[in-house]
Amino acid sequence: MSSGPDAGAGADSDVGSTPATEPVTEPAQITESVPAGETVPVAEPVPVAEPVPVTEPVEVRSRTGSVPAPDAALRDGPVPVGVPVASHVPVVDHVPVTEPVGVRSRPVTPSPARESRLRALAARFRASPHQSNPGDRSLGRTRTRLDEILGVLPRPAQTEPPEELGSWTRDGVDGVELRWSTGFGASTSAWLLRPAGETGVLPGALALHDHGGFTRVGREKLADGPDGVPATSTVTREELQAFRDRYYGGRAVASDLARDGFAVLVHDVFGWGSRRIPDEAVAERFHRTVDLQLAGRRAASVQRGEEATAVSPGQRSELLAAANEPQLAKELGVLGTSLAGLVLRDDLIALDQLAAAPGVRSGAVACFGLSGGGARAVLLAAMDDRIRAAGVVAMMSTFDGVLDGHADQHSWSFLSPGLSRVGDWPELASLRPRLPLLVQYAERDELFEPAGMREAHAILTERYRVGAEHSAYTGTFHDEPHSWSAPMQAELRAWLAATLA
Repeated sequence: MSSGPDAGAGADSDVGSTPATEPVTEPAQITESVPAGETVPVAEPVPVAEPVPVTEPVEVRSRTGSVPAPDAALRDGPVPVGVPVASHVPVVDHVPVTEPVGVRSRPVTPSPARESRLRALAARFRASPHQSNPGDRSLGRTRTRLDEILGVLPRPAQTEPPEELGSWTRDGVDGVELRWSTGFGASTSAWLLRPAGETGVLPGALALHDHGGFTRVGREKLADGPDGVPATSTVTREELQAFRDRYYGGRAVASDLARDGFAVLVHDVFGWGSRRIPDEAVAERFHRTVDLQLAGRRAASVQRGEEATAVSPGQRSELLAAANEPQLAKELGVLGTSLAGLVLRDDLIALDQLAAAPGVRSGAVACFGLSGGGARAVLLAAMDDRIRAAGVVAMMSTFDGVLDGHADQHSWSFLSPGLSRVGDWPELASLRPRLPLLVQYAERDELFEPAGMREAHAILTERYRVGAEHSAYTGTFHDEPHSWSAPMQAELRAWLAATLA
């Protein structure tokens, strides 16, 4: 999804707000949906917001490499896009929840004129012949289409063993630091975690980090390292812990799950941590843009009679990454791929690594994530049969719900061009209607409209009812902002243990 919270959450609140990019304006008018003789007023320029943690699409079936045949219970094809949804579906009220990823401090409400024109355009598009055929029940065809829309590049046909860089035991967890090549760019760094002293075969899980507007780290958001809360050359322990406090209830989610009896792999994906684009590789004009943005903020503080808050190099680096993301999305589009497609490819390769790791039970691998990590979990579970359970946290809504003033809060990794031509988010999440799925909704989520979340829940409930006699879908609602609270985490861990027992 991800996609935002303040860059380097827990630091200066200015970081992660509106980036210095050129404003985008709406078309002057859409004549088809306007009464004769009237015109639609030109919308005010809408600033392009800094990508918020989000969702990043997760996984898509690669064009190369084989995947083991699923058990009969998970072999059914997808429920087609277009299945009618129930007019009312009961909602399960639950414990509060919190989530990572990025949240803008000031929600944006579009003007009625702008919103009506967008809805008119969406209605025309959905009725067009380019939309996916609702009667197409072929899971393989849907996966191929999603692969093409996102531009998922082929991954290696054979999984090369990762390089082991070291190991540790701390706080009830055995950890191994791994590194592998994806075939381009910097190598992926990852941690494989297990219960301390456990040598038997365990269920596996891919822990997928959020976007969060916090790109200097990836796996460190979710797991402790050999020294506890990790620190890097650009991120202090205090900064990372502040981010965890805000979005993860202060917990190291992957480490907690490992202590519960899972083999957990947590890895960086393209754009984050070890796979991040270095600041020096970003075009000089974006450096100037960020410097001007920061100068403007200082000047505004002086005008208000306030003391200008110093911006750390790390915060500046996050602003730079946010300013560069639209340019990166353009360049990847020219190359026939997308940010979501590259992230998905990295996740598929990580799944290959986890499936090949010793001590991981075949047929018992799950994935989960908050915000952008949740979007990655949706795609990975939909596109690869080796995933046998998926947890999605603070990342589920219809696309219409995102149009209600929230599109600027999400990144290119969540709102990938053409994705809705394959299906809406709840439709993508229900392509395998026998797959155990837990979605945790944050009712005070700043990134999604309550109506969009409730509609997504209704769609998932109905489509899972069509696909199985006993629904494998569980949706719980929590009185939380965009975050993943400790009680929510406990709920997911218990659900995973029961599902993969």
